Amino acid sequence: MDNNKLEYFVSAAQSLNFSEVARTHYISQPAVSHQINLLEEELGVQLFVRVGRQLLLTSEGELFLPHAIQILQNMHETVQLVQRNKQGKSGKVSIVVANTNSATYKKCLAMFSKRYPNILVDTTIALGYEQTNEISKGNFDFCFIAEYMVADNASLDYTVTQQDRMCLVLPKSFPPVADLNDFSQLEDYPFIGISYESSPLLKEEIQNICRQRSYTPKVVHQYNRTEAVLWSVDAGVGISIVPISLISLYATENITCIPIPGDDCVVNCVAGWQRVSKNTAALKFKEVVLELYPKEPANTMPADGV
Repeated sequence: MDNNKLEYFVSAAQSLNFSEVARTHYISQPAVSHQINLLEEELGVQLFVRVGRQLLLTSEGELFLPHAIQILQNMHETVQLVQRNKQGKSGKVSIVVANTNSATYKKCLAMFSKRYPNILVDTTIALGYEQTNEISKGNFDFCFIAEYMVADNASLDYTVTQQDRMCLVLPKSFPPVADLNDFSQLEDYPFIGISYESSPLLKEEIQNICRQRSYTPKVVHQYNRTEAVLWSVDAGVGISIVPISLISLYATENITCIPIPGDDCVVNCVAGWQRVSKNTAALKFKEVVLELYPKEPANTMPADGV
């Protein structure tokens, strides 16, 4: 059942005149009659009947008419939807975001939403373990996370959006730390940790920093959220090590933040995307990301698809 047959039928049902249908669609009257006959054969019913010289719809024709109109409308809307998606005017982008990279995500989102207001952006704010799960499953088009979470993933490409640094956070009520090149002065401080189950890669990053400085933290509490770690520090329970970008999100005036020197304490934040994708909306989002954060030559990898 093709569109032409339906269009001829609807026109004929509305005008009750095959000659008028022929003029409207720029075909011959016999061609109209032939298409209507083919449609009747396909449906197995008679759609029109002649009473004298007057053309009338049968009861089956009257029953079929609103459905034929709806089918044509649905087809028209479907074609428009597909064309808009191809042009990047509709569609959906799925994104997973870490709190540490929320500022760059918001910047990309603002530009993208202004250019493509009809594209849905489905965003998930994820914990460390949730981020790694989403990455491994490929349940997203983009991610805004730390580079060490995607650097070894061959299915992803990425661009660096900002540099973060790990810092020591301690209550202002604690004695000041004179020199962070010497971690031995922290030996007696109670330490608030992040649990391995919630953020395994962040946990390993903190452990590596401590190991490189021959420092064994005296852990008194562990939490599954970094904001809970900062709340505990704010309450005067102990010290911790967190990305400095979290301080502006969760810290208060009761916390002192001291950046830890050393290249091993620098964390690249990245925007990553699936290297193979047929999602036109994701391609448009990638264009915005790379406009704001162009890839450095050292980070460039051959890309397939998006």
